[in-house]
Amino acid sequence: MNNGNASYDKLLTMWRDEKKKREEAEGELTIIKGIGNNSPEMKSLQAQVEELKKNIELVREDAQVEIMKRDLKIQRLDTINKEHQDLNGKLRLEITRIKGGLWLSKKVSKDR
Repeated sequence: MNNGNASYDKLLTMWRDEKKKREEAEGELTIIKGIGNNSPEMKSLQAQVEELKKNIELVREDAQVEIMKRDLKIQRLDTINKEHQDLNGKLRLEITRIKGGLWLSKKVSKDR
């Protein structure tokens, strides 16, 4: 049984060593995280992130304004286009009427 106790004692010692190493590693990781988040470099990067977030919002707002301006311009141009089409249609009718009147007057003149 001595051999069994020796194996148990060896495993218990190994387990305790591993537990101690794990606790030390966790403690060091906590320290590193604390220092990392509070370091001047990290604070500078966090400030840059906040500035970029603000810039994104401004750019997004500017883009929305430009889209609205473009849409209004398209609407105005569509209105002008429709007005020109209507006017061209009326002009064509008037030209046809005038040509028809001229043709009729020429025919009447020839028939006399």
